[in-house]
Amino acid sequence: MSKSAPEPDLSAMRAVFNTRRLASDMTFEELAEASRVSRRTLLNISAGNYHGDLRTWLMLAKAWGVSLDELFEAVWK
Repeated sequence: MSKSAPEPDLSAMRAVFNTRRLASDMTFEELAEASRVSRRTLLNISAGNYHGDLRTWLMLAKAWGVSLDELFEAVWK
């Protein structure tokens, strides 16, 4: 019997984003400039209206100086 892969908790991505942004002490404008992700996209992720795509999260990880594994750890709990 094959074991099913765990499902990610995509709703946790909003919390991950907001926790990281607040910990970084960056405004939405500062994060948009550092990550080259639009302020509107950042606001939508923060509000839970958009999960973002791989490019978005790669750019955010780079701006925050963390790995994708570190960012998404809570998504797999």
